[in-house]
Amino acid sequence: MNAMKITYIPLALGIVVLASCHSEKKQESKTAAVPEVEITAVKNLQPALQTALPGELKPWNKTPMFPRVKGYVGAVKADRGTVVKKGDVLAVLEAPEIVSALNHAQAQVASAEATLIEQGAKVRASTLTYQRMLETSRTKGAVSANEMDQALSRMSADSALTRAAQSNLLAAKAQHASQGQLVSYLTVRAPFDGTVTERNISPGELVGPEGNAKPMFVLEDHSKLRLTVAVPENLSNSISDNSAVSFTVQADPQKEYKARFARSANSLSENNRTMMAEFDVNNADGALKAGMYAQVKLPVTRNKSTLFVPRTALIQSTEGVFVIRLRENVAEWLGVQKGNNLDSLVEVFGPLQEGENIVLKASEELRNGQAVTVKSQKLSAKK
Repeated sequence: MNAMKITYIPLALGIVVLASCHSEKKQESKTAAVPEVEITAVKNLQPALQTALPGELKPWNKTPMFPRVKGYVGAVKADRGTVVKKGDVLAVLEAPEIVSALNHAQAQVASAEATLIEQGAKVRASTLTYQRMLETSRTKGAVSANEMDQALSRMSADSALTRAAQSNLLAAKAQHASQGQLVSYLTVRAPFDGTVTERNISPGELVGPEGNAKPMFVLEDHSKLRLTVAVPENLSNSISDNSAVSFTVQADPQKEYKARFARSANSLSENNRTMMAEFDVNNADGALKAGMYAQVKLPVTRNKSTLFVPRTALIQSTEGVFVIRLRENVAEWLGVQKGNNLDSLVEVFGPLQEGENIVLKASEELRNGQAVTVKSQKLSAKK
C-alpha cells in the first residue's frame, strides 16, 4: 500500500505542473494576440514643393523645306550648320519649261493690252460718231432713223468688245502672276533667321513636290528654345501663369538654367495622361542645343491645403494603397491615392480628416477590424 502511494504522488504532481504551464501559455497567447502600435496624426499642409521631371529642348521654329515645283538643282548655297538670315538664298533650281511659260504669259499680257488699246480707240470713235449724228438729227430729215440705229449698234458693240478686252487683260495678268510665282519658287529662300541642320540635295539632282521626298533643307531657329515638359495628371492644375523652373542638361550638369512658363495644351494626352507644358528659354549665346534632354525642377503648389501622412504609414499592395486608421482601438484600412512627396511625408487623397489617428508603421500583418493597443499617445494630435 505504501509503495503504491509513493508511486502516484509524483504522477499527480506532474499533471498539476503541466496544467499550470498550459494555462500560462494560453494567457500569454491571448496577450500577444493584441498588438501594440504607434500612432500619428494626419496633417493638413500647403507646402511649396519641387518635383523633378524630364524635359526636352526644342527649337523655337523648325521647318523642313520641300521644293514647290519640279526642277533640277542648279546651285546649292547653304550646307549643314550654315547660319542664315530671312530671305537668304539656300538653293537655285532650274526648270526651263516654267520660265518659258512665264515668257508666254508675258506675251499674252502684251497682246491683251494691245487689243484693249485698239478696242478703246474704236469705242471712242463710234461714240463720237453717234453723238454727232444725234446732234445732226435735230434738223428734220438730216439723218435717217436707220443710220441712227446703225451708229448706236456700232457704239454698243465696240463698248462690249472693250469690256471683253479688259477682262482678257485681267486674266492674262493673273496668269502671268501665277507663272511668276512658280518662277520665284525656283529660288529657295530662308523663311526665318536660323541654322541649316540638314541638307539633302546636290547640284544636278531632280527634285519635286512629291509627298514621300526628303526635304531639301531643315532650318531651325535656336536663338530661343522651347523647354517641353510632360506634366503628370496629378500636377496638371499646379502650374500657374507665372511659374518658373530651373533645369540642368547632361552636357553641363553643374550649370543651372532658368525658364518661365509660356503655354500648355490644357488637355491631357490619351496615351499617357500627361499635359504638355512649354517654358521659353533665351539662348542668345547658343550654349544650349535643340534636342537636349533636361532635368527640370518644377515648383508645385496646390491651390488649397491637402493631407499628408508619414511614408511609413502607407501600405502598398496589389489591391492599392492604404493607411490604417484607428477607431476605438480597432484597425480600419482606408484606400487612398498618393500625391506629392514632402521629405518623409506623402500627400494623400481619401476618406481622411486632419488630426485623425493612423498607425505610424503600417503593416499587412495588422488586419482590418483587428483590435490593437496604443503604444504611445504623445504622437497623436487628436484627443
